[in-house]
Amino acid sequence: MQSSEGHAKTRLVALGNGVWLDEIRREGDANIKDVPGGSVTFATLGARLFSADCPDTIGMAFKAGHDFPESIVDIFRSWSIDLTVQWLHHSPSSRGLVFYEKANNNRKGFQRLTEPMPVTVTELRGTTLLATSAFEFFGSAEYIEEQVADIVSLRQQLGGEYASTQPFIVWEPHPKSCLPDTLSKHQNVARLVNVFSPNHEELHSFFGEPTASVDPIVIEAQAQCFVDAGIGPHGDGCIVVRAAEHGCMVLSKQKAACWLPPFYPADSDNVVDATGAGNAFLGAFAIGWQKTQSYVEAAAYGTVAASFALEQVGLPLRSEEGAGELWNGCRVDDRLAEYRQSIRGKRLAD
Repeated sequence: MQSSEGHAKTRLVALGNGVWLDEIRREGDANIKDVPGGSVTFATLGARLFSADCPDTIGMAFKAGHDFPESIVDIFRSWSIDLTVQWLHHSPSSRGLVFYEKANNNRKGFQRLTEPMPVTVTELRGTTLLATSAFEFFGSAEYIEEQVADIVSLRQQLGGEYASTQPFIVWEPHPKSCLPDTLSKHQNVARLVNVFSPNHEELHSFFGEPTASVDPIVIEAQAQCFVDAGIGPHGDGCIVVRAAEHGCMVLSKQKAACWLPPFYPADSDNVVDATGAGNAFLGAFAIGWQKTQSYVEAAAYGTVAASFALEQVGLPLRSEEGAGELWNGCRVDDRLAEYRQSIRGKRLAD
């Protein structure tokens, strides 16, 4: 086990299916191998984008097989996050194939080549990451139910403030678990988290609707079913529906449906690969909420983080300029300010 020594209060830890090594296959192009992917990778990226002043408050824990490239670990180290890598020298790394359509560059499929290597909440016992302010999870309702129960139990053992407070929890459901016969289960488990965030196709799947359509009226009505059932331990949580090139919609009992546009239009030359954009959105959302206490403002953070994720295949490039840092040659706060300016007519307060 390799771990950095982080002493600052951790603000986010993302857990799910771990870090993946993707092979990108696009007809007519050479295959691209060992592209870092997975929900943990991109949710951590999203949070890190908005943590330039305190990068070690972002935690990341994952398992790496014997064939995991040290160069990718070095990328994570360069982010100066609180990083823990568990090397499994007798197991292969998590690998998958990503297929793209040649005509429109859309992702059309993913195939696992190995089994995932998730890190669970119980495996954070004895680390600073268990005391994080927020968790971002990717998984089924049963998985979330189990992880939240472990959070409550283990944090009670920590004592002090952690025994009586729960972290802010963001839940991205597993696409294959979003079915009509699991709707009530997801509604019940959504009461355990603060943010429930399916994309529009996953939301439609709960209601047996065509998955590709984007009708704001339908999306808002379906989202309202979750809000009415209750999101969050006190019913004050929200649902965030991520709708790709159509932006996102935020809805809670306290605030009517609010739609935010994407940073880039769908036909922008800056849109190279949308893989991981939704995960980056949610990691940044958790940080944005901690900074502003506003779900809509948090969605603005998420939208900007997603824009950095889709500008290239894989991860954006971090560099330093003076006392600050750049991602893909841009200051994150400058892009957030630009985005806020572009949506100035919308009310960004809960």
